[in-house]
Amino acid sequence: IEYAGANDQSFAQGSAALLALAEFSISAKHVQRVTERLGAERGAAQDRQVEEFKADRLEPRYQDTPAIAVVQVDAGKLQLRTADGSPGVREPHWGDTKVACLASYPPHELPIDPQPEPPAAFLDRTFVPRLCAEMERVRSHPADIPPKERRESDALERLEKPEARKSPQPLLRTAVATMGNAESFGYQVATEAHLRNFYQAAKRAVLGDGGNWITPLGDTHFPGWTQILDFLHLLVHLFAASGCAFGESSARAWTLYTKLLCWAWQGQVQEVVRELERHLERIGHPPADAKDNDPREILRLAIKYVRDNEARMNYPAFRRDGLPVTSALVESLIKQFNQRAKGTEKFWTGKGAEAILRSRAAYLSQDDRAARHFDHRPRGRAVGGGRLGRVA
Repeated sequence: IEYAGANDQSFAQGSAALLALAEFSISAKHVQRVTERLGAERGAAQDRQVEEFKADRLEPRYQDTPAIAVVQVDAGKLQLRTADGSPGVREPHWGDTKVACLASYPPHELPIDPQPEPPAAFLDRTFVPRLCAEMERVRSHPADIPPKERRESDALERLEKPEARKSPQPLLRTAVATMGNAESFGYQVATEAHLRNFYQAAKRAVLGDGGNWITPLGDTHFPGWTQILDFLHLLVHLFAASGCAFGESSARAWTLYTKLLCWAWQGQVQEVVRELERHLERIGHPPADAKDNDPREILRLAIKYVRDNEARMNYPAFRRDGLPVTSALVESLIKQFNQRAKGTEKFWTGKGAEAILRSRAAYLSQDDRAARHFDHRPRGRAVGGGRLGRVA
């Protein structure tokens, strides 16, 4: 029941699937109750592990230590409603989800950069706007995205295809997801890294978008690890800045973008900064009260973004060490969470959202944790109003 509730598009579809595939009749509401109860159980078990980790009493789950351990973190959104017991959607609003992808990789080290030139997709004039639009759609709500860009795209899936990747393929991926704040999320991710022996790996990296909560998370819970600025987010900033410098969709904007993109891929950060500054001088600095969509302000923020993350942009060295430089894995993972939890007609209570994220994370992890939970959970009471007998 939990599998259907956590992985089908809705509880109603989960109910229909159980009837068609298992000849088991159960209402959508009952599927919801069971799924959310088990999701809450999984969350409580994870929270106990966090407390054991903080007290230095938690033993790693895996005996083997990965050669390369990478933690990718990012955020998404889903719709919430007030849980006041009344029927219908009350006080709808958007909430932030935080997602981590923990991936292990085989040993890999080369004396030269294995991919000195950017992937062809990053220089594809048709593909790049689609990629930028899809990344915006993954983490935004529909009102933030122009209608023409709301269509589904396979841009991230294209980046994940083996022929598009020259870096080593991940061996095992596990997921962490929550509606909690950055502090609680940081401890959840650190606990999962400890359980997987990531702190003992020969090479360790944290990959994120350079956001104001991601960098402190890396500094606090993964000190000494290599910090990498996600190249996909950098690409989005460079593409937007180029459009602001010459006008969106113009040939000169695309020429500027390709120049900046190649410099960034090769780790020539100062060249990127100087070129962006030159164009900011040309079009003029933004006034103090500039709006967020002012091209001058967008260009100024792009320069600040590159400067602030210069230490995380040594991409040739990262590739030589066998480390990923894009967040394609976690971006794809967020899309998988969104497929279940995000939609124009999906409104969650806070507890319901947290429960579905915990269950979904268990089933999206590529180990046995989803099934293992049932080997250890105590026999509980049945779910539903008035059903207080022990489960058989």
